[in-house]
Amino acid sequence: MDTVIITIYGPYKFKIERRFLFLPELTVRRYENLSLNEKESKEPYLRRFVLRPPETTDYLPGVEVFETLTEDRKSLRYALKLDFSAPKLLFGNSLQEITEADKNFIFHRVKTVLAGVGILVEIKDIAEANVTAVHFCKNIALPKEMKMRDVLDELKKVDINKTVDVTLKEYKSGGRVLSIYSGTVERAFYDKISDASKPKNKRKDKNHIDREREIIERFKLQDREVFRYEYRLKKTQTVRRDLSRALERKYGPISFEELFTAGLFKKMVFGSWRAFIKRPENQLALFGSTNNLKLLLHITAEAQKLGLTAHSLNKALISYGLARAIGDHGAKEVHGILSESWCKEHPERLTNKIQTAADLTSTIPYSNNIGFIDKALEDFISITLEFLQNGI
Repeated sequence: MDTVIITIYGPYKFKIERRFLFLPELTVRRYENLSLNEKESKEPYLRRFVLRPPETTDYLPGVEVFETLTEDRKSLRYALKLDFSAPKLLFGNSLQEITEADKNFIFHRVKTVLAGVGILVEIKDIAEANVTAVHFCKNIALPKEMKMRDVLDELKKVDINKTVDVTLKEYKSGGRVLSIYSGTVERAFYDKISDASKPKNKRKDKNHIDREREIIERFKLQDREVFRYEYRLKKTQTVRRDLSRALERKYGPISFEELFTAGLFKKMVFGSWRAFIKRPENQLALFGSTNNLKLLLHITAEAQKLGLTAHSLNKALISYGLARAIGDHGAKEVHGILSESWCKEHPERLTNKIQTAADLTSTIPYSNNIGFIDKALEDFISITLEFLQNGI
């Protein structure tokens, strides 16, 4: 887990002693002082105050206070919103990974750093804070013979339902970031070492601190490549839906403490990855390289198991064409072309043919790169700086 956004609702769960550190300066009003327009407002909040602390070398969460109406719209309440990277808060960097066992250390660290800027919050209220966004993630040290560029080139061939955008950004330093946006969920893939070495405005991880670069230099990690996968739940409703399901309970608010449920980190990261690569079109995009003849022979052999008929041969030939096209040009590209030019009225026909092609190639293993990432995510071994320094 990396980025977390939590909200603590007042009036008695937090106290702010240095209101002058906020911009605008934090002031508290009574409901009776509101204008008629404010009392009838449908906006999510009436006023917003942003913490502008003095310069410090310590990592500090982003802090905002919102003035809102209560649900019955008959009184005011104030909400404290905290946005932070859990590993940076604890370790000063996000190359190291936190585990569920770090729960109490993180709670105490949140309390301590907030107290340093005059915001007093009890551990209990931090633990019970509502989660409004969370990024689950995993770092994987790549073997020296495996290159991040090759891994991203394979992953950019994928497609998922309701995809808003797939972007592959390249930077002058050689870094690359692949992002797949789907509604309120984002999947991001990039090299963590390369990203940490970029200027702040070009980083996927924008919350830069100098200590991360110092760690890279001290542990001589400049030449390492660390594959980073992030599964980002970006909206409150998505957090509640996905995590309520993962926690096997009724839909509802998710507390900060619940994020540290044993096994949840792996369940969210590995589960989202497997659901992603197991999609039929992505299975066709990510299987290992094989020459055309071997692929054709494999597919026809699998089709023969269905029975030696002209129908099974047709399935084999269609499946071979789809597998080769998707393998060469990517699932999104092929799906888009065929959907635009064929069976617009019955998209399920193309879906069924892609599923058949995936069934006939299901015993072909993933490529070496994807297979390595898949195994590492399944093992889910926590990364330490010493592990990165010593190599694998």
